[in-house]
Amino acid sequence: MNELYARVSSTTKQALYQFLKDQDISLLNYNFDHYFQFCIRENNIQVLPHHFSSNKIEGLTVVDEFGISFSYERDNPIVKQNFTLCHELGHFMLKHDGNYFTETIDKQESLQEREANIFSAVVLMPDIVLLSKIYYNCETFQRVQNSLEVSKQALFFRLLDVLREYYPNKDSEIKQAVETYIEGKNASIFRLFHDIREQIIEEFHKFQSSLINQIKNRVSKVGFTTSLEYPDLLNQDNWKAIKASSINIKTWLVYNKGKSIAYVWDKEKFSDEEARKKAELQLLLM
Repeated sequence: MNELYARVSSTTKQALYQFLKDQDISLLNYNFDHYFQFCIRENNIQVLPHHFSSNKIEGLTVVDEFGISFSYERDNPIVKQNFTLCHELGHFMLKHDGNYFTETIDKQESLQEREANIFSAVVLMPDIVLLSKIYYNCETFQRVQNSLEVSKQALFFRLLDVLREYYPNKDSEIKQAVETYIEGKNASIFRLFHDIREQIIEEFHKFQSSLINQIKNRVSKVGFTTSLEYPDLLNQDNWKAIKASSINIKTWLVYNKGKSIAYVWDKEKFSDEEARKKAELQLLLM
């Protein structure tokens, strides 16, 4: 596997996998748009369609005094638009030098364009998601392609790249396994993923959600949690950052007979009194 691919793939997965952990995204329900929309919001990037009569300009990135904007050819198929959007995001996230990037049909690929393509492929089809869908969920090529909203060609080359990273000397075997997988036979690709599954999983599990994100996600789901679930809540130094993560989140602590419990709640779901009663009940049962 060439060094360029390995470097860009690793850099991309660092940010993407941390996002997946922080947001508790289901691997089987993953779609690039989760991460794309998050990056767009966080960086205040404007996204809009464009159209040129030649249809030669696939995507544009402009960085100027007015901000950052991405645009994509509106007449392209959805799968191509998706790749283009992630490609343009790649220029930004990989911190490429320049204020103007153009992705065209017939343009010679520069180093930055190749890096943006690798970024796009990884975001659209992450290693851990492919493992989950193909090996653990036994999904067909067509089903994986449709759920990730990518082209047949994009998924074909992505599978080649993922497997080549782990099997640098098995090129013909890898290509045959992917081709037979497209035809509906998954035994060969299943064996290849079987032997590397622990490495892919280990890489993913290097990333852990922060306390703040864990609590924020828990409260968004059920409206309430306590230090029984997250002991670090008892450290009141964490409260300021937790409350700052959402305007609806509140924190407090109850104490009785030498025992204390810190709790966090969504003020839209529980009143202060309701939240306190829930915390007191848990304290009583300690």
